[in-house]
Amino acid sequence: MKRILLVVALVVASFAAKSQSADPKTVLDQMSAVYKAMPGYEISFVQKIISESEVIDRLNGQASVAKEKFVIKFQEQHIYCNGPVLWTYLVESQELTISNFEPEESEIDPTNIYDIYKEGFTYEYKRQDNINGDLVHVIELISTDEDADFTNIVMYIGQNDSYLKGWDLIDYAGAKTAFEVSKFTPSKTFEATFFEFDAEANPVQHTEDLRY
Repeated sequence: MKRILLVVALVVASFAAKSQSADPKTVLDQMSAVYKAMPGYEISFVQKIISESEVIDRLNGQASVAKEKFVIKFQEQHIYCNGPVLWTYLVESQELTISNFEPEESEIDPTNIYDIYKEGFTYEYKRQDNINGDLVHVIELISTDEDADFTNIVMYIGQNDSYLKGWDLIDYAGAKTAFEVSKFTPSKTFEATFFEFDAEANPVQHTEDLRY
């Protein structure tokens, strides 16, 4: 009888372990497909600076994205990108820098966070977790690029909707910066000029144009 109970327990434990795992590529591909199908989206996020497992600072930001275009408003810095042109505006000093947008493959920005895993990373499924009541897949990306800014990226992907609920960036010194999505508006559309800097709405004292 004890042997039968032991076998049943092992079968149940094995099934539970399998149910808590998933193929990481399938999860990542589904996430990518969901975001690519949207005309655009908007998020509010909290950035947590972590030192020795303790949160030492919290910063709030917002991002609006439509394909290759984005606007990021983070503290006193606002960044506008309409695809070819990038405007960086410092609100307090009213300084504006204009440049060509030439992202590197290893750089992370709101337009590629859901596709970053496709180049320069291996990945593995870590576990299931719960973020603010949402069940998530936890997948870790491991960089294969020695020049990358981050060695690891941990993604928290919703099991029910494939939305990215948060991500952790870990650098070569082991320092971690965590991002948590506090609000998400999917399938949002924007006016064509939304991603261009509006000089009438934002007073400028000094402009530096780095385009060539």
